[in-house]
Amino acid sequence: MNVLLGAYDAKRCARRIHNEWDPSLETEPWEAPPAVQMLFDQGRRFQDEVFAELAGACPGAIDLADVGPKQIIVGATLEAMDRRFPLIMNGWLPDDVAGGRKGRPDLLVHVGDGRYLPGEVKSHYALRENKKSELTYSLADAPGVPLTAPGRTTRDRLDDALQLAHYWRMLEALGRTPDRPTAIVMGTERTLAWLDLDRPAFTTFSRTHGTTQRSALERYDHEHGFRLKVANAAANQEPALVVPIFVDECDACPWYDYCRSITDDNAASAHITKGRLTVREWQALKALGFETVDEMAGLDPTDPDFLGRYLPEVAHRRDAQGRLQTAVRRAQMVRDGVSLERRTQGPIEVPSADVEIDLDIEWDPDENVYLWGCLVTDRGRSEYHPHVTWDDMDESSRHAQAFAAWLRELLAGAEADGRTTLIFHYSPAETTYLRRLLGDEATDLLEHCVDLYPIVKRHFFGLHGLGIKPVATAFGFQWRDEDPGGLQSQAWLQDARAGDLAARRRLLEYNEDDVRATAVVRRGLRDCG
Repeated sequence: MNVLLGAYDAKRCARRIHNEWDPSLETEPWEAPPAVQMLFDQGRRFQDEVFAELAGACPGAIDLADVGPKQIIVGATLEAMDRRFPLIMNGWLPDDVAGGRKGRPDLLVHVGDGRYLPGEVKSHYALRENKKSELTYSLADAPGVPLTAPGRTTRDRLDDALQLAHYWRMLEALGRTPDRPTAIVMGTERTLAWLDLDRPAFTTFSRTHGTTQRSALERYDHEHGFRLKVANAAANQEPALVVPIFVDECDACPWYDYCRSITDDNAASAHITKGRLTVREWQALKALGFETVDEMAGLDPTDPDFLGRYLPEVAHRRDAQGRLQTAVRRAQMVRDGVSLERRTQGPIEVPSADVEIDLDIEWDPDENVYLWGCLVTDRGRSEYHPHVTWDDMDESSRHAQAFAAWLRELLAGAEADGRTTLIFHYSPAETTYLRRLLGDEATDLLEHCVDLYPIVKRHFFGLHGLGIKPVATAFGFQWRDEDPGGLQSQAWLQDARAGDLAARRRLLEYNEDDVRATAVVRRGLRDCG
């Protein structure tokens, strides 16, 4: 069996690669959760917009998206390169059997003499400001002609770099690359930015020096080569080269349940889901005899003898000792069944008022606030007030102004009765959007606002972090929805805007639960002593 890995595999979990190539395992069916699918759809829409712009701007550009099945597109891609088309979109490269690679880059940019650079379109920022740097880029009407501009540079995104290095190696196997390893990424800035794949840009572990800087190609060659060995071992029914270690990728992996089934129930990496250690950190701990929750909970992270053996193995990680101490603390909380740990003593001071308003907002993928939700508590009675619009929004300042007018009327009424008022929220999102949408007009409202998050952070440490969900849950609150979350709510919004009444009701209940959770945290803090 010829093992061929795709462009994403070099950045994916090695155990997942094993599972996918092990013929004794049934492929796990997986349907992307609505929130994840929404991100996929957004990325696809952005790519389609960019492809349309490039096709209109670049004379001679060709789009092979709908030419036919794989082999037809491969043939059309090779023909287009032979004919030296300046820009090939949605091409498909021949399998690199010797290198164990397959792949389909978004862009192929001609740079002369039949040579091409691979390119990817990404729906995130690809550039950053840097006064000491100079950006190499090209224009849509001449994508293969490099230009320079001072004061900007590309972001060092490892995931993007590994994917582009994969396509570079495939083009290299075809004899289609220029002398200098280079690729192109086009982010939301709509700039064709050129990446130097040979530039040392990524800090990695070094056995001789502790840390070293390696290029995208060096990182890719190592990661791809290792995963190719893993896949070949699996395909040939040889002993697995890797065991499951649980990282952020696992949260959306179809193999999660299988990996949990073959892992010790007490594996620390499976239980510490916030502030996770990296695979290398877990491997270093395992080599020293610390793998389970109980073993981690009993570890002294200040022991000089232990640190002398552990820290050299993770020298490439910033604040490796601090990360370890946090992991040990969370292991102790898992062992003891504690989700929120008090780090101070005595009463916690939380401002109070006669009328207390708990505020939470919801915004769409374009960062327009469509829902301002308030729980107004007055004389012991609490009432939920949603200020919502289901219309698509070009900008949300008008809706914010209508909400602000209602809020000012409420504040003025309380003041007329000689009563005080405070607005409570959790994290800076609410005040940030008020400032952004209302500018100086928000000043009078901001004077009434109290952010509970800094108070919680000052007094507590959380097993699962200090977001509103784990904190309110620790204080006894339960959301009606089984899987509440911001991305999930954005997926519901698509249906709500299409007129789905159940989705609208679900969003309002989700927001109401958020403000009621804020109230529970506020009261819970006051009850601490």
